[in-house]
Amino acid sequence: MRTARISLPGQTAPLCAAVSADGLSLDLGGQQIPLTDGSFAPAVTGWIYGPLLNETATVERFGPALTQPPYAAPPTVPVMYFKPKNTHRGHGSVITLPPYADSVELGASIGAVMGHQVARASANTAMSAVAGYTIVLDLSQPNPSVYRPPVQEKCFDGACPVGPWVVSADQIADPHTLEIRTFVNDVLMASRTLSDLVRPLPTLIADVTDFMALSGGDVLTLGYPVGAVPTARRGDRIRIEVDGLGALECSLAEAE
Repeated sequence: MRTARISLPGQTAPLCAAVSADGLSLDLGGQQIPLTDGSFAPAVTGWIYGPLLNETATVERFGPALTQPPYAAPPTVPVMYFKPKNTHRGHGSVITLPPYADSVELGASIGAVMGHQVARASANTAMSAVAGYTIVLDLSQPNPSVYRPPVQEKCFDGACPVGPWVVSADQIADPHTLEIRTFVNDVLMASRTLSDLVRPLPTLIADVTDFMALSGGDVLTLGYPVGAVPTARRGDRIRIEVDGLGALECSLAEAE
């Protein structure tokens, strides 16, 4: 099942309902509301968290730098960042970059949506907390520090489109095998799977919830290749396609 949140004219809050099999409308117990009648709200209601060094290639790329000041040694626990609610935008959004940013990095990933609060999970039980999956696009300014991600560069308004919907976990056999494709102005810029993670999803949930509880509706992404992602500039159109999850689209507004 796919669940979307749609903002309809005259409604004070987004309407959350199942998406029809053809992906063209919301199914309200037999009543169909075309998706074209409203606009997509962010597909999730909680906070979005992600790891910065969760790909083997990323760790290898940083290499000796992780043993030098200010780091001293490679991390032994997940290096986390967050995308608070001011950053969340829905499918089809137009995002205005802050004045200091002419371009942004496109950190496309898969987000695991928590179905209930989870704390101190084990790798064997962690997946029972996952209710579904969605597409998450982390827009950020380049940042040389992976230990202290600057809030200004990662948390500006609109810096995290998410959606277009949440696909229930029982529809996705293994999120690590799904191909993630990033397009800018309809040109394929990057393609990858999540088959080479430092911490696969069960381990990531266990390690994160060892020190931080996740609430129902929160999202934990599987990370992206820091320092090796495409960029987009003002006026560009972005589309993230993920097998089984659909396509998340947004655009960057022209300079004012």
